[in-house]
Amino acid sequence: MDFSRLQNLQYDLNATSTTAANLPSTLLELVVPGYSTISQLAFRLTGIDIGVLVTGWALIFGCHTAWRYLYDLVEGYFDEYYTSSIQVDDDDGLFNDVKDWLSEQQNNTSSRKLKAVTDYEDNKKDDNVDDELGIYKYEAPMPRYELSYGSDDFFHQGRRFKVARSSVKDEAGSYMRENLEIYCYARTAQPVKDLLAHIRQWKISQETAMTSVYRALNNGGRYWSKQSCRPSRPLQTVSLDQQQKDAIVEDINEYLHPATARWYAARGIPHRRGYLFHGPPGTGKTSLSFALAGVFGLEVYCVSLNDKDLTESELCTLFDTLPDRCIVLLEDIDSAGLKREEEPVVVEAPDADSKTSKDVTKTATKADSSSGSISLSALLNAIDGAASHEGHVLIMTTNTPEQLDAALIRPGRVDLQVAFTLATQDQIHETFVRMYSQTSEEQIRGGRRTNSKSRPVSKIADPETLEAMARTFSQQLPADMFSPAEIQGYLLMRKKDPQRALNDLKKWRDEMLESKKKGKKLVGAQ
Repeated sequence: MDFSRLQNLQYDLNATSTTAANLPSTLLELVVPGYSTISQLAFRLTGIDIGVLVTGWALIFGCHTAWRYLYDLVEGYFDEYYTSSIQVDDDDGLFNDVKDWLSEQQNNTSSRKLKAVTDYEDNKKDDNVDDELGIYKYEAPMPRYELSYGSDDFFHQGRRFKVARSSVKDEAGSYMRENLEIYCYARTAQPVKDLLAHIRQWKISQETAMTSVYRALNNGGRYWSKQSCRPSRPLQTVSLDQQQKDAIVEDINEYLHPATARWYAARGIPHRRGYLFHGPPGTGKTSLSFALAGVFGLEVYCVSLNDKDLTESELCTLFDTLPDRCIVLLEDIDSAGLKREEEPVVVEAPDADSKTSKDVTKTATKADSSSGSISLSALLNAIDGAASHEGHVLIMTTNTPEQLDAALIRPGRVDLQVAFTLATQDQIHETFVRMYSQTSEEQIRGGRRTNSKSRPVSKIADPETLEAMARTFSQQLPADMFSPAEIQGYLLMRKKDPQRALNDLKKWRDEMLESKKKGKKLVGAQ
């Protein structure tokens, strides 16, 4: 290395030059001690005036800072006076709709900030996952991507929107809640309203044959949470007399009509409708509830009164936050043990012959008289109290209606009682035909698999033969002895072979009848 130039350097700290005398150098000398020396050394070694570079950099930085300041000033002005927004909280059903729609939009764009979520629903759509032997091979679900926390921009119908996803604590500070806020540059929020209407219609088109199910969750407070979105059950798959089904559908249809609400209001009658589905287990009470939800396009809100942590105030809050049109399902209401608070309970001492033992009588408290923490009066107040919600369809199911308090099922609270019975001959026949009848989609899929190396998926007979087999099947089973669920469970074990279902029927029937005769819950139990 040539050090000749370095040896010729003259370190004159008092020397002044154009570089050292300019304004940036003077300012930098105050900030960086020894800057003048460094500047002179660099200039003599490289011939580059650092002051020029610093001046250029300072000019660029100043322009950038000024631009950001002006941009933020203008943006803040527009946000304040020319931006409208609508917020959607996570306890509203629209929250998931907006999030799903945004996820689909962002999957089609080049967003750089996303949140990965395992998509379990995607695997349900794939039928081509079996091998050459017809054995199903489960594949791990693929991720889908949705809006992450923070803000992001998107365009819809030529208009620019901004969405911000954030999480905040509730007013009590006990648990986290999420919300989405959608912004647009407009003097009114109408563009955002139009967007939300578009999203809602998009979701309806996606779920024309689906029923959303909500349950009450406890996360520092009770709120409705969407638990599933299941295929709507066709009404004809419910084992119930056709006249009864027609009467229920007609009654609910009239109740839900907007003119009916005005008719009730004009006469001072609360706009409510309650139904009691009662009958043995497995007769289709819950199935009919979900089938009705599919018929009318309603969401189902399930409440468990057996939850010991559910308080009376929380129950009222849940009913108050119901949408205008929905089905509220109270399953197995008899198991909740609802009693009047003043109802006495007599408890005998374990040793009745003991001289020191006496019959003990105590008055049951609210917690003693029910398996849950909800009293009968609290439930009645939530159903039809002075401030109770109107417009929904209330369905209560029970296996033992005689155990229910008369106040709970009086007219006005329960307007229609529907009795479910054990399977009749006609219901047995219909269940067999429905189990082994193929839909058009199944016929196409079955033909495609039959033409391949895979084995056929079923041994379904032609309609005429199937009808004859159904008659034989129903004739060999006594009426009013088996529940539709028991018959369906038997057929499900042989769902691809109706002839096998006929061949095994006598043995299964005799074993079931013997178990019922002995009062055993397990088939073949001694």
